This record gives sequence, structure tokens and C-alpha cells, in this order.
Amino acid sequence: MRTAREEILRALQHVGFGPVSAAEVLARADREPHDPAPNPDFQESLAGGHALIVEYGDCELIGSCQCGTGFGRTRPDASLDTFVPAWEHHSMTEVPRG
Repeated sequence: MRTAREEILRALQHVGFGPVSAAEVLARADREPHDPAPNPDFQESLAGGHALIVEYGDCELIGSCQCGTGFGRTRPDASLDTFVPAWEHHSMTEVPRG
């Protein structure tokens, strides 16, 4: 069974894209916003960013930034605010502004 990604790559190659250019088009599509009615004040970006991510893993909550910076782990019954000070410090002072 092929994945949807593999099928899209094959379809692009079938209409004339080479393997590298087909992969580049698919990668570009992955980075584009998916919101059908985007809010101009809060633009979606999949190309990077610094959103706080909280995941459940092996009986604990794991905090990290969208860019990959880790903020530690805590119990599932703890407040999610546990990760906020580290994330705010990271996103407000450590991330270079462009």
C-alpha cells in the first residue's frame, strides 16, 4: 500500500516532473498554509515558528517549541502553565527577530 505522499509524487512525475522537482513541489505544498479562510492578523505558517507544543508521551506531558527546543516534562495532571515561562523566554528573548 502506498501513502498519499507517494501517490502525489508519482502523479507529478507522470505529468513530467522529475523526481527532485516533484519532491520540491510537494515540500513547498507542505509549508504552505492549509487554512481555507486565513486570518490576516494570525497567519498560519508551517515553514517554522515558535508555537508551544505539548504532547502526551509515556504517562507524561512533554513541552517543546515548534522549532524543536525542549521545555521539559511534567505529570499529566499538572498545569500546562508549567511550560509557559520557558517558552515565553525562548520566544521573546532567544529567538532572533528578522
